[in-house]
Amino acid sequence: MTWLRDVDRWFIDEVLPHRQTFRRQAARLVAPGDVEDLVQEACARTINASHHRDIDNPRAFVLTIMRNLAFERHRRASVVRFEHLADLDAMDIADSAPDQFAILSGHLELKRLIELMDQLPPQPRAVVKMRRIEGMLPKDIAVRLGLSVSTVEKHLAKGLAILAHAMQEAPVKADGVGISRLWQRHRQRSN
Repeated sequence: MTWLRDVDRWFIDEVLPHRQTFRRQAARLVAPGDVEDLVQEACARTINASHHRDIDNPRAFVLTIMRNLAFERHRRASVVRFEHLADLDAMDIADSAPDQFAILSGHLELKRLIELMDQLPPQPRAVVKMRRIEGMLPKDIAVRLGLSVSTVEKHLAKGLAILAHAMQEAPVKADGVGISRLWQRHRQRSN
């Protein structure tokens, strides 16, 4: 069978043996008449994945695709179709865009978060910035900063805990009370 592509061999060896598992899971997610369609669509998306060799667990990958497809089907089924609407102009559709107050308060909260981040200790600040703003993985942060992954995770947890506490406890202007003072108060209360 030399005409088989690498992805075909991979699919036959790694995905097809789990077909019964896929059917059982699909039966839990969709109506009985849609089970085979869901499995087929998930398999089609899997075989068309450009990164098939990077998939560590093909069974879990297909099950995740099936779950996402089922959620998408349920979401679409709950949306009102335009064909069913007699007069679209007669409907009073609310604008889902945020109002001016929501936009302004979002900007103020973002500014406050940036100010609080600037007050974090240097290591947690760097780790939080790299993980949450730049989207780096902990192992990449560890390499860049010359730390262990465990240390990076501890700095991330500490930084996020400090920020969460400060965002809850500190008013917009903290009357001269810095983030370190707020964190010390929090730790004293929790001990």
